[in-house]
Amino acid sequence: MPVPPSIDEAELDAILKRAGLSLTPEQVKGILPGAAIFQRLIALVNAPLPREAEPALTFDVEQK
Repeated sequence: MPVPPSIDEAELDAILKRAGLSLTPEQVKGILPGAAIFQRLIALVNAPLPREAEPALTFDVEQK
């Protein structure tokens, strides 16, 4: 079952207008589910990673 979007049509329309895109209300409704997916992706990208995920900690100086 799809998760309801955390963004409404008016907010998405305002974002699109600031970006210079003038879409019809039907087009805004059509991309609303995708906008919700992008909001979740942005939240994941901006979340801090644990220290163990840092690549520098996996580097081994000694040659075996």
